[in-house]
Amino acid sequence: MPVEWNSYLAIGVERIDNQHKEIFRRVNEFMDAINQGNGPLRVTEVLNYLNSYTLTHFRDEEEIMEKTHYLCYDFHKREHEKFCKDILKLQEQIALKGVNMVSVLQTSHVMVKWLVQHIMETDKALADHMRSSNS
Repeated sequence: MPVEWNSYLAIGVERIDNQHKEIFRRVNEFMDAINQGNGPLRVTEVLNYLNSYTLTHFRDEEEIMEKTHYLCYDFHKREHEKFCKDILKLQEQIALKGVNMVSVLQTSHVMVKWLVQHIMETDKALADHMRSSNS
């Protein structure tokens, strides 16, 4: 079942919103691959993507938080750091043990959890802060 982007999730910064849409697209592609039995073929690709893409995305978000004097900056930044560590840990496990169904399931869990808990909750709080500070 795809995770759909909608305007409720927008934070109001086109660059960040477009980055989130791209993350949603990649997550959905990976979930489709799992449903088609191709998860093991795509897991390394999606982890490499997340490892590189999120560095730029997180930097952009953190710049916005600093500029808007976001009080939850430290918490938000720690979530970014944890996600990066989770991705690195998955990549290390695959390097040691190879790709298997466990690594595929762990990757999908990390990605979906990230969408639900971070983008839909933590980034949404940032969006609310930005709207209230512009009022």
